[in-house]
This record gives sequence, C-alpha cells and structure tokens, in this order.
Amino acid sequence: MESNNNNNNTYKIVSISIIALLLLLTGYLLWNKSQNTNVIATQDAKMVEMEKNRAELEKNYYESLAQLEEMRGDNTELNEKIDSAKIELKKQKDQISNLLATSKDYKAIKAKINEMRQSNDEFQKEISALKAENDQLTQSNMQLSTEKDLLATKINEERGNSDNLSAKNSNLEEQNAALKQQQKVLSKKVSKSSVIKVSDILVEGYKINSRGKEVSQRRARDIEILRICFKTGTNDLLQNSHESFYIKIINPSGETVVVPSAGSGVIESGDEEGKQISYSIMKEFNYESVEAVSCASWKPNIQFESGTYNIEIYNKGYLAGKSTFKLK
Repeated sequence: MESNNNNNNTYKIVSISIIALLLLLTGYLLWNKSQNTNVIATQDAKMVEMEKNRAELEKNYYESLAQLEEMRGDNTELNEKIDSAKIELKKQKDQISNLLATSKDYKAIKAKINEMRQSNDEFQKEISALKAENDQLTQSNMQLSTEKDLLATKINEERGNSDNLSAKNSNLEEQNAALKQQQKVLSKKVSKSSVIKVSDILVEGYKINSRGKEVSQRRARDIEILRICFKTGTNDLLQNSHESFYIKIINPSGETVVVPSAGSGVIESGDEEGKQISYSIMKEFNYESVEAVSCASWKPNIQFESGTYNIEIYNKGYLAGKSTFKLK
C-alpha cells in the first residue's frame, strides 16, 4: 500500500515538472515570436522610409530638369547656363542616391533632398535674370534700329526738300566729321574708363616630365611652359562682359617675346592712335564684375633666357597692370 502511494507521488511530481517545462517553452516561443515581429516591423518601416525618400528624390530631380528645359531658348549663353545647372543637379542626385544605398541617416538624406530643391530654385532665379537681361537688350536693339530708320527717313526727306542740296550736304559732312571726331574722343574716354585693372601677377615655369605631368622649374633652360596668373579688379562701369587681356612678355634683352604660332600678335594702342603693341599671349574669359583670378598657359617652344623679365597686361589697348619675374 505504501509502495503504491510513493509511485503516485512520483508520477505527480514528474507530471507537474513536464507541465512547467511546457509552459516555460510556450512562453519563450511567444516572446521570441514577439521580438521577431518587432524586428520585421522596424525593417519594414525603414524600407518604407527609404523608398519614400528615393521616390521624392526622383520626383524632385526630374521636375527640376523639366523646369530648366522649359527655360531653354535661342541664346547660347542662356543654354550653357541651363546645361551647367543640370550637371550640378546630377552630381547632387548621385550623392543622395549613394547615401540612400549606404546610410540609414534619413534625416540627413532628407536635408540633402531639400538642398537639391533649393539649388534648383537658385538656378532658375539666375537663368530668369539672365533671360530678362537678354530680352531687355533685344528690345533696346530694336528701338535703336527703329530710331536709326526714322533718322534716315528724316534725312532723306530734308535732302529731297532742299533747294541747296550741295551746300547742305557739305555742311552735313562737316558736322558728321566733327561728330565722328567727338564720338571717337568720347569712345576712347569711355574705353579707358572701362579698363579692368589687374594685380597680383604671378609667373611660374614648368616642364613636362616623362609621365606627361607638369613639373615646376626655375631654370630658364628647363622651362617649356609659362603659366601667367593675375587677379582682375572691379569696375563699376561694367556688368557681365566678355573681356580679352593681352599679355606682353619682355625678355632680359628688352625684346618682346613674340611667337605667332603660339598665339602672339599685335593690337592697337588706346593711348596713341596708330601705335601697335606686340603681345605674347591673349587670355579671354567672361568678366562678372567681381575680383577673380585667371591663368593662361603658354608653350612657345623656344629657349628662354635667364634673367629678369618684365610683364605687361593690356585691356582694350590700355595698360592694365605690370610686374617682373626672374628665371635662373
């Protein structure tokens, strides 16, 4: 009898232990499922956010391209500005796409997308301003053409109604000559006032090594290329304009280094009528009414002398700046 009781107790203990283990296992499985569900939900949210940002990026980018294309016209400068803006937007889009692929910082990605949108707004403002300037210039040219036609008509009428055409013609020719002379003098004054001064002239010599790279040199016999850099000043009389600067290099013997095959030539002096100024190299660029540094590289294929060189830079036929440099 006692033996049966012991067996029953042992059975109960084993049963209770099994039930407890099953309850623990069930609780663990439920907890693990909950954790996996949270992880999946978090990953899904991140994927949704990433796709949302990707879609917004594509939408903003292609809308910006379409807006820029709508502003395209017949003006070359305007179209070049649009192409430049599109290239810059493509760079920003590629950077953001790279962030989407490698980073989870969606706040930073969002900021980059907003930055690209702001860049497009700025591009459109600049292009609109340039377009307005071109339209105004076209209108002014049309008005001048109309005024010229009216003036020509008036002159013809006066000539037809004149009894003393020969005398009047003679008088008009004299007035015309005087007016042309006045215009010439005025034009020279305006031209001289619009000269863009240059400063901080720096000349460096280079040689191309066996790997095709430029290496700085100071010995005259080793120099193959001269790079001339200078800073343009501001001139309140000018807005944006295409400017030419003529660089005159004078060797230690006092002679201007002229190599026609390397771009050398002659310009007319603005100070003295008919006087010719020889130059070594010309540099052209778009002047935007702000201080800026510009450089010109010159490869004349000649042997340079050692000693002190003088350099003069001309704009519109007038001396805009000068300096010296030495070659060993």
